[in-house]
Amino acid sequence: MTHLIQHTEVFRDVASRAIRDMFGIDILATSQCEQHHSVVTSKTFLVSIYYTGTVYGEYLLAMDEQTAANIIGMDEPISDANRGDVREAICDAMTETLNTIVGEAIVDLQHTYAKLTITAPRIMMGTVRYPSFQTGKATLNTAAGVIECHFCLDLMRLDLATSYQEAMGTLINVNAKLKEANRHLAEQQAQLVLTEKMASIGILASGVAHEINNPLFFVDSNLRALNNYVGVIETILALYDKLCASLQDTDGHWFDEVNMVRREHDIEFVMEDTKLLMRETYEGIERIKSIVQGLRDFSQSDAGGLSEANLNVVLENTCGLIKAHLPPNCRLEKHLGDLPSVVCNAAEIGQVIAGVLLNAGQAIDQEGRIRIRSELVGSDVVLVIEDDGCGILPEHIDHIFEPFFTTREEGQGKGLGLSIAYGIIQKHQGSISVTSSPGTGTEFTIRIPAVHELASVVLLKTSMAPTIRCRPTP
Repeated sequence: MTHLIQHTEVFRDVASRAIRDMFGIDILATSQCEQHHSVVTSKTFLVSIYYTGTVYGEYLLAMDEQTAANIIGMDEPISDANRGDVREAICDAMTETLNTIVGEAIVDLQHTYAKLTITAPRIMMGTVRYPSFQTGKATLNTAAGVIECHFCLDLMRLDLATSYQEAMGTLINVNAKLKEANRHLAEQQAQLVLTEKMASIGILASGVAHEINNPLFFVDSNLRALNNYVGVIETILALYDKLCASLQDTDGHWFDEVNMVRREHDIEFVMEDTKLLMRETYEGIERIKSIVQGLRDFSQSDAGGLSEANLNVVLENTCGLIKAHLPPNCRLEKHLGDLPSVVCNAAEIGQVIAGVLLNAGQAIDQEGRIRIRSELVGSDVVLVIEDDGCGILPEHIDHIFEPFFTTREEGQGKGLGLSIAYGIIQKHQGSISVTSSPGTGTEFTIRIPAVHELASVVLLKTSMAPTIRCRPTP
């Protein structure tokens, strides 16, 4: 039973007893209490008392004017001639009656809601319309006519301290929601900025690769020619040695001077060191070529951002680009299986791999190992990147893909790398997952659907090479 029905019953019972005792009117029957959304009555004579405090409401008796007249003993019909006197009499009697009823009924109401006060009774005549709030209703069938008992209860808190606390709680909740919405907008803006930045970096990488590639062709060509020249010089020196040996008996003075100069400049060392310098220079050029190719692969994509790529090649290129950023004592082990081609944005997949590798490197303190494995599992190309670093705490593992979540010190990371990686892999209809144990290491698993044939994607390959000045080979 609700408080509304409970207190309506009390009001009904007190009213029934008071009318019987005060006016000697027999109560023939009382109805069950009903709950309504408002005061609903067709009666035209209403007597009301309001109460206020921690809750707000009203006790109300509704009846016809003739019923009120019958209750106080004015049995003659109401007419225009006696209406004024009748109304004055029933208003005085009924306000006093309701005052008595409410004085007793509100004692029970105060057991549920404290700090209540009542106002003076008031009279309403005619058709009334009440606003919507909870109302209980019961009917008294008396010998004088039908009387309706209405009990209204508004649970609006009027206690100032309570209202202040509730208002503050609402403001705090609204403020928290606004902060969350603002944070979400900031995250979206940051991701849009980063996406635009990555696009700009791709264009920059493509331009840098092109600009480096032009002089690189000249250096490569010139070194090849220089290497041939060294071979020619070496051949001439060998013939010169033979000539000196054959003519030594003719005039020893000149040969002694030549040999002295030869020993002074250590021609044999110069030749060997020249060949060593050439080999090292070639190695440097090959490394530059590898970097340029990596930059090209990073920036290469078709109009839709997709191309046919082998993820082993993407892995190799990415490892070459970020190797210098790994700890000096970090061993990078690769176990690459045979993989089919996949349709992907190679630059974005390279970005994902680079982010995971850099995180793995940062998890390694002094010395450690990063192990990369690739294989075909069912219809998926699977890349596994495992490190033996510090690992991830259990309370952090569920948040690492959330934007702006980071365990690094302030200023050392924005917490966007793995959230962007997650979005890239999702865009490729793949998945990225992580398992970790504190103090043991972390393992990231990337799955991308394998595609053996590239359909509906047209790959346009263009190449530009500078004009190279060629020297004839001796």
